[in-house]
Amino acid sequence: MRYRRLGKTDLKVSILSYGVYSITGMYGNVSKSDAVKILKRCYEEGINFFDTADMYGKGYGEEILFEAFKEDINDIVIATKIGYDFYNSERPVRRFDPEYLRYALDKSLERLKRSYVDLLYIHNPSIEVLKRYDVWELLEEFKEEGKALYTGVALGPEVNILEHAKLSMTRENTDVVQFVFNMLEEYPGRIVSEIAKEKGVGVVVRVPHAGGVLDETIKPGFEKKISDHRSLRRRGWYEWAFKVYNLMKPYLDDLPGTPGQKALKFIEQSIEPDSIVLIANSIERLDDYLGYLSIPDIPRNVIDKLVSIHDTYLRENPEIIL
Repeated sequence: MRYRRLGKTDLKVSILSYGVYSITGMYGNVSKSDAVKILKRCYEEGINFFDTADMYGKGYGEEILFEAFKEDINDIVIATKIGYDFYNSERPVRRFDPEYLRYALDKSLERLKRSYVDLLYIHNPSIEVLKRYDVWELLEEFKEEGKALYTGVALGPEVNILEHAKLSMTRENTDVVQFVFNMLEEYPGRIVSEIAKEKGVGVVVRVPHAGGVLDETIKPGFEKKISDHRSLRRRGWYEWAFKVYNLMKPYLDDLPGTPGQKALKFIEQSIEPDSIVLIANSIERLDDYLGYLSIPDIPRNVIDKLVSIHDTYLRENPEIIL
């Protein structure tokens, strides 16, 4: 495993982090015993950074971390997110008033059985929320109280992520930004990453395999059967993604590594994030991704060609993201 400093923070995190939402029903059902095995396997393989949110499984994503690590819970780096109220309604609704956010963080800490989290994100805030000073003041209070060592923003799925990112990074309390970036979803992540690096803001990338297209765990037509959160993508996105990926595949097929490994390598070589959040709901899938650490770099001319294909078809179909 390789480790990087997360922006200007004092956190040293594994280049591969683990997305706990993988085992909370958002990517198929995983038993508690299997979830614990996956989490422990992550740690055995050097993953020290775990990404969760209070709304993942309505608290289960945090509870299962303690279930797996118990007395060693303080040995891992935990990022969680708050901003969705699932306590007062059957369906989570976004809520960012300071009273609720304080309540939500306290409940997260109860489930984790820790006095602090290493990194606290506000979860998918709207542009209006990002303009509110009371939210940023509260994040500063959390730091002063020792409840959050660092804070940041998990961006999306709003439209105009770039605007959200730019505004977020004008705030001193944005130590880290998290956003989607992969071979099929490069905009506006490239620009966000460049701005973050200029400001010393940590960069964490999620959805590295574009919902299963890039690791080839789903095939054309299967997306119609998806009932988890991947079904929320824009109408026509999967059709576009499979078309573009099929144009990319001839440049990738003869290179070392599995499709999932090469997708991770592309991200690392493209924007050099501090960490990439893995989605893996089985040990077999996790082990496949971990193999990316030992494959050679993708040749630069291939990277350039993949970027060119993406940009060409995005220009022709801007409605895919806009």
